[in-house]
Amino acid sequence: YRTIFTRLLGRLAPTSVNAYVRQRKQMQQLILGLILIAIAAILGFYGTQFASKGWTQVFSHSDILETESTNRPYVVITSTKLSAQSEDKPVEVVFDIKNTGLTEAKGSFSDFTYYFSTNPEQLEFLYQKAKSSSFTLAPEEQWQSHFFPSFVLTAEKRQLLDSGKARLFFYAKGSYRDSNGNIYEFPFSRMYHPKISGNLAMCPDEIEFK
Repeated sequence: YRTIFTRLLGRLAPTSVNAYVRQRKQMQQLILGLILIAIAAILGFYGTQFASKGWTQVFSHSDILETESTNRPYVVITSTKLSAQSEDKPVEVVFDIKNTGLTEAKGSFSDFTYYFSTNPEQLEFLYQKAKSSSFTLAPEEQWQSHFFPSFVLTAEKRQLLDSGKARLFFYAKGSYRDSNGNIYEFPFSRMYHPKISGNLAMCPDEIEFK
């Protein structure tokens, strides 16, 4: 009996092993096929997205905004000066602006206004209608502007200003745009200061021009 059982086991074992191997290969092939189908479906989906919406729809919106924000003009005021040649002639406001950005800027200033105020509590000042002046700045290009108000800085008015009993403001509306048509506000506003070079200082935040 032992001999017969050994012979039967030797005949059955290879058959069972072969069946197991075949089933395992079939399962592996099935899984591999499913993976390939899934990959093909994903590639097909994104390929359709690229074709219909373009690459900009696939990349994140923050990346696009970052690129646009860096490839734009940045115009800044580099210097200001109040020039008073004599007590019987109007003053002159001179200021320089520069495009520190990477693209061209086209802009303008309008409604240049001056205001001599003896009211220390006054915080709002209105624009007066005036002609506009335009500028075009390439990257790193600088431009100088001149404002000729009718204000005459007499000795009496200078004394009031130097003592803090009066304030003198110069302000204008301003903006510039890039090649895509985006507009950036760029108003001008300065006030008289006796101890600053050029006698013009930045206005306090509570001052409003409108």
